[in-house]
Amino acid sequence: MKTTTQEKNKFKPPLWFWVALASVSLITLSSTALNLAKNSRLTIAAKQDQKPLIQQRIELLAEKDVLQSNWLKTLNKRAKKIKGDLVWSTRQQKGVMRFNNLPKNSPNDFYHLWIYDLENSSKDPISATKFQSNSHVKKDFLVDIVPAKTIKKPYKFILVLEAKDQKDQILLLAQP
Repeated sequence: MKTTTQEKNKFKPPLWFWVALASVSLITLSSTALNLAKNSRLTIAAKQDQKPLIQQRIELLAEKDVLQSNWLKTLNKRAKKIKGDLVWSTRQQKGVMRFNNLPKNSPNDFYHLWIYDLENSSKDPISATKFQSNSHVKKDFLVDIVPAKTIKKPYKFILVLEAKDQKDQILLLAQP
């Protein structure tokens, strides 16, 4: 049986190559599994944190004076995929915002809800809630609406992104 020169020169990786490849694969697989487990725990914890707001939203929807409105998008690119709604009770002076696909913001940036009241000047909206997104809540991220002062006749809700060293960006609005 004759062997050709090509068969003799065929590359055969040394044993250390296979050991290194197996080690890198094992480390990658382990770190991916640990990261998934960590994110799963964070997602479960985030959902648990949302339970009181889910209940509050259900209770608000049962109120007679409840205002409910879907978010209307602006032309801002960040608002393109955001969906959700807003529920507000003037009698109880509280509400809940619901978001799907709310973009994650940097640590220095905040979302800020402003409420316009017919009892006040349109140049003087009422600050309601400042918050940051939670990347662990993928669907139905709920945020409590806590106004700085009493709202008597709300007619417009505006969500603004306040970014450090940038002009505020209007993302969404709701008009019940």
